[in-house]
Amino acid sequence: MTDQGRTLMAMIGMVVSRLDQLGEIVPAVQHLGRRHAEYGVEDEHYDTVGTALLSTLRTGLGDALSREAEETWAVAYATLGGVMKQASAEEVRESSPGAIA
Repeated sequence: MTDQGRTLMAMIGMVVSRLDQLGEIVPAVQHLGRRHAEYGVEDEHYDTVGTALLSTLRTGLGDALSREAEETWAVAYATLGGVMKQASAEEVRESSPGAIA
């Protein structure tokens, strides 16, 4: 879990730092979403992680977390999660019996 937490924070940090260049990182995020589909990750899991992330930031940073920073993290995570969910759904469709590729 510790390694997964570090990986998540690194990916979200990259997204935050490149919000104006998302097109460059989308393929890597899509790949990650496809891998998560193989692990059985479902859409609601992304939502739970997003809620936990924001709660952790609020608790850990307190008043040092500005509204703007919190909103930026929320947008970054929502963007990351949305791309991963879409890629995951595509992976599930393609790997389902009878799927047309």
